[in-house]
Amino acid sequence: MSENAIGKYTGKGVVDAMPFKHKLVDVKQGELSRLKRSKPGCAGVLADLAAAMPEHGNAARIHPDCYAEIVEAAQTLEQIRAQRPEADKLAEVLRESEAYYEDKLEGLISRLAKTVLDTAKDENKPALLATFESAIQYRTQYADKGVATRRKNQQNADEAPSEA
Repeated sequence: MSENAIGKYTGKGVVDAMPFKHKLVDVKQGELSRLKRSKPGCAGVLADLAAAMPEHGNAARIHPDCYAEIVEAAQTLEQIRAQRPEADKLAEVLRESEAYYEDKLEGLISRLAKTVLDTAKDENKPALLATFESAIQYRTQYADKGVATRRKNQQNADEAPSEA
């Protein structure tokens, strides 16, 4: 990977949901699509309610707890939305950083195993192969699997004409 393909993360690196942690929910898998989302104009409705409720709430027989619950839900939503951009970016950066360092680790282990193989061969030190056996096997496991698959496919191809 080119060094031009990566950049340093410049965000805060911190998302603070503690003030509203007790209000966060974890929706079951597949159930999120069943929840209703805000329609266009919701902010205007909230502003109209804030103006109407003090004077006309009782006349409309709207219990104060009903409106208080609306206000609380709107405030919680504001708090969550204030944290989302940083949280989303941080989650993206964590995923990308994990992949970057995983790739780097794979390269380093591969280079180490190749160095051991070359040293063992060039300097006639076969004991090194046993010492670093796990790293060498780790490096070649996909290649070994590919060879085994090709052998199996070749065997199946060789056996198929005799059955016909």
